[in-house]
Amino acid sequence: MPNDRIEQSRVEELESRLITVALVVALAVSLADNLFNFIGNQNWTTPLIFLTMLIFLRWLDVTRRRVMSIATGAPLRVYDSSSAFYGEALHAISRSSKSVYAVFSHAKAPPQQTEESRRYYTGTIRWARKTPGKRYLHRVIRLPYSSPDIQEWVDEQVDLAEKIENYHVRVLRYPPGMELEGENFAIIDSSVVFLGFAVDDRGELHGFSVRDAGVAAAFEHHFRELWRLANASPTAPPQQRRPIDNPDGMTDPQSPARGV
Repeated sequence: MPNDRIEQSRVEELESRLITVALVVALAVSLADNLFNFIGNQNWTTPLIFLTMLIFLRWLDVTRRRVMSIATGAPLRVYDSSSAFYGEALHAISRSSKSVYAVFSHAKAPPQQTEESRRYYTGTIRWARKTPGKRYLHRVIRLPYSSPDIQEWVDEQVDLAEKIENYHVRVLRYPPGMELEGENFAIIDSSVVFLGFAVDDRGELHGFSVRDAGVAAAFEHHFRELWRLANASPTAPPQQRRPIDNPDGMTDPQSPARGV
């Protein structure tokens, strides 16, 4: 959290405590006067009532701001199933309006995995078809050196990318003997990151999401490096892709790498 946000939080906490003390004091004085009638002149009661109301309204405002700060902060959400992970990720993508940068790291295609996985990848393609030229889905597909079980799906994605203006795909094939990483992630509108890890051969995922622009920027930088390396490894995929026209500021493998 930046220093200004920390300072603002401390000020609001102090303000809340002072308001609470003021309300308690006003209540105590009122109760004591009603019990013992130690204040002879009652003209002060009306201003005190209005003062108490103002303090109470201020307390409500401070409480509202604190609740809104919590609700719109940078929460970390953990998902212990593919259903929860893919469901939340697809919901976030369906509400996004700008960009999705995604990395696929599985040895099996979504149709061979879980039902949630199939719905997620179908949904992302559906999202990419909308508003041509206004949003972008970039996907890096990471594959082992030999991956016959998934090649048909990869070819299908490459073909879809040729037909869908908003969809761009590149393949990163690992050298022989190198294990495929099970890291899958998506950066949505440069503001939220979903990171999942395969926990079995079917592609069941556990993971988490973070809503924070700084975290999203770090993952975008990582994605751009993967995008630069894709299709440039010594072992090229069976079908070479034509270079894209640098949509949404994405780095082209043939041009010098740029930061996020």
